[in-house]
Amino acid sequence: MQKISFLDQVNQFFDRAAVHTRFDSNLLNQIKVSNSVYEITFPVRRDDGSIISIQAWRAEHSHHKLPTKGGLRFSPLVSADETQALAAL
Repeated sequence: MQKISFLDQVNQFFDRAAVHTRFDSNLLNQIKVSNSVYEITFPVRRDDGSIISIQAWRAEHSHHKLPTKGGLRFSPLVSADETQALAAL
């Protein structure tokens, strides 16, 4: 059994709800996706003086209304997929 990603789960819920609206499918497809996803790697100096690189993602969802919905996530356990899913929610 293949594990479905968090983003795929969010998109499935969106699709199930979207069929109950009167909106054009092209508009719904535009609303569903993240408008921008940025991957950033930046250095951090630790308390002991060492420097490590942190990988982070910022997903911006729904540019059609300001302020932009989205967020920044950084952790060894986070991914672009998770960041986009959380921004969509």
